[in-house]
Amino acid sequence: MALDNWAKVGLVARGLKALGNASVFLFLVLPLVVLSSCGGTVATFTGYQALQGTSIPSPDTQPVIYLTYGSDWWVLGVMVFAAAGLGTAWRGGIPRSLIGGAAAIGGLIALNGAIGFFNPPSDIQYWSPNPANGGDAIGVAFASVIVCELASIAARGWSEAKRAKEHRGDWTAVGCFATAVAILFGLGVLAISVTLIATGGCKC
Repeated sequence: MALDNWAKVGLVARGLKALGNASVFLFLVLPLVVLSSCGGTVATFTGYQALQGTSIPSPDTQPVIYLTYGSDWWVLGVMVFAAAGLGTAWRGGIPRSLIGGAAAIGGLIALNGAIGFFNPPSDIQYWSPNPANGGDAIGVAFASVIVCELASIAARGWSEAKRAKEHRGDWTAVGCFATAVAILFGLGVLAISVTLIATGGCKC
């Protein structure tokens, strides 16, 4: 059976969704978090370094602070959610899109935990953690996946509305709602991406 234009849009959305989830594993090679203070950068860590455990140099503490067992679970969570989203890309359908969108939201939550874990101990207010290039890129990737999932749902709704003899109004409502939300969310992701590129990810 030949695919209509909306079905083709859905296929493209699934392909972009797979690319976005797969890119997360590449972005973990980049600096995930930067620890900064008034005097400059304290240290930077990639996602894979955080997964293995990290030592944080600080002139105010002896011995050197070593973080483990906490950040590794958060980074692993980022990887698990990305893998789950990638696994839902092999077939279309609204249920898989909803699962993929939920996985992307879970990935954003895990990313926030992976960065926030680097907050200094309560007795040492020395550094503040911020997402570095890799952290920003992973956040944009997960947010873009959500847009792709909404676009996939919208395409399915319009495709079914075009072919359905019954419940055409319901499918049209699904298409309208998903399209509107996808556009709004997509504009937000685009604005964030442009801001990150313009500022170089600087949090100053």
